Amino acid sequence: MERLRHSDYRRLLDFVAGLQEPMPVGAFGERIVALTAELLPGATIAFDQIRESDSQYSIDHNVPLDAADQMRMAARIAELYRENPVYSYIQGGGTGPVVDISDLMPRRQFHKTDFYQDIFRPHGIKHQVNVLLSREGWINSLTINRDRAIDGRSKTMLELASRHIRLAHRQACLTDRLRQGGTGESLTTREVEVFGWLREGKRNSEIAIILGCSSRTIDKHVENILRKTGAETRTAAVRATRGE
Repeated sequence: MERLRHSDYRRLLDFVAGLQEPMPVGAFGERIVALTAELLPGATIAFDQIRESDSQYSIDHNVPLDAADQMRMAARIAELYRENPVYSYIQGGGTGPVVDISDLMPRRQFHKTDFYQDIFRPHGIKHQVNVLLSREGWINSLTINRDRAIDGRSKTMLELASRHIRLAHRQACLTDRLRQGGTGESLTTREVEVFGWLREGKRNSEIAIILGCSSRTIDKHVENILRKTGAETRTAAVRATRGE
């Protein structure tokens, strides 16, 4: 990893702090775009969501477009997104979390695609790095786009930030699923971590060892999770998030 400056670490800390406030998944795109633009000034940032069942596409970004141009761009991306090398990477089982498209396809070959000509070129974009996010039934990606190669320091910052981005996105997705039958309260970051291990079938004592805390602390987190989700048992809470 590239060595970072003190100013880089300050921006990283501000970035992580900005992700701490719980949010529904519908607000995640706008928030992550704004925070990433502050983390990596000068980049074009976008958050893409594609529902695999019907290719429904939506995008949040910091490109200065009016409503009509934004609709045209989104419609064209929906038609062409499969030409982005990242799509083939994901379909082949790739998970990232941080992926540079220049590592997936030669630039000369990519420049021949309609995706490059219709999406990248009009906005002066030549390089893209993706942070891939996991959501069942969806392809979600935070993209960092520039007219020049994305430098090592920026990639290092993304590598360090990616865990926090994924955790915040996971919490947003869980919050939406859990609110369907719960109290409407969001899970804390720690509760999301605990709940993630519940989904893996871990006992409270095992989770305590993994997270480096006491079993009593995990018991309290599980109690809060059940209260917030409105579930009577941990099994019921896990089933609710899986749509069972």
